[in-house]
Amino acid sequence: MAAAIAFIGISRQVSVSRDTARADAWWTMFEWASDRAIPSRLDDQPLPTTVTIRTLQRLADEATSSTQEAACAGVIDVLTKDLDSALSEPLQGQDDGAPNERSDSALAALASYVESSRGTPAASEIAEALVYENDVTKALISLSWEDPSVRIYRDPPMGFDNGVDAIAESDGKRVLIQIKRPSSPDRARAMVSRTISALRSRARESDALLIITPYAPPLPQEQEAELRAVVAQWNQPEDNESLRSALIRATTL
Repeated sequence: MAAAIAFIGISRQVSVSRDTARADAWWTMFEWASDRAIPSRLDDQPLPTTVTIRTLQRLADEATSSTQEAACAGVIDVLTKDLDSALSEPLQGQDDGAPNERSDSALAALASYVESSRGTPAASEIAEALVYENDVTKALISLSWEDPSVRIYRDPPMGFDNGVDAIAESDGKRVLIQIKRPSSPDRARAMVSRTISALRSRARESDALLIITPYAPPLPQEQEAELRAVVAQWNQPEDNESLRSALIRATTL
């Protein structure tokens, strides 16, 4: 009996040692990745964003505590902000405005991270919002390819610097497009209302508004006319046709 108790005690010690060693190895890899993703010195060369995101996804998958997962999310937040800045070049509905290959690769890696970490402490709302905005932007550009009379511009340098994500032009009419991904459906309606109020206070009187979100229901017809704004729900490419209809409806307001 005494031998059995001693064996159990030793087994537990070995298990704790293994867990500690595993945690130490995890943190060593995390520190290596984060230090090279966000160098502390200006002359340090950071790792390619795609490599860092894929490394963080693997670390999040292998994490054994919520603290480790949250640490991955924190670095992803920073990387996403940097990637968003890199994507702020004008994006027109033609190939010359498409994201470059490096940014495209980083966005694909970020989309994979978002999918694998959804609903866990490793999830990043900032990353989820950027991936959603990129997916919607692709959908908008595909609409401009299908209908040459509609041109889509992302962050156009037209002196209209009020935070819109894109501008659509059709038959001389402008539609200001804002893409919003609230963290939950409960926050969607209030966010859409604030967005419309903020844009309407700064937009030209002739400009219509199109708010795209995965959650909020469309505005009643009388409100669309009063606010000159349309709310469209988009979650997947199958929603492209309803998005096109919302955009066309906005040009008639």
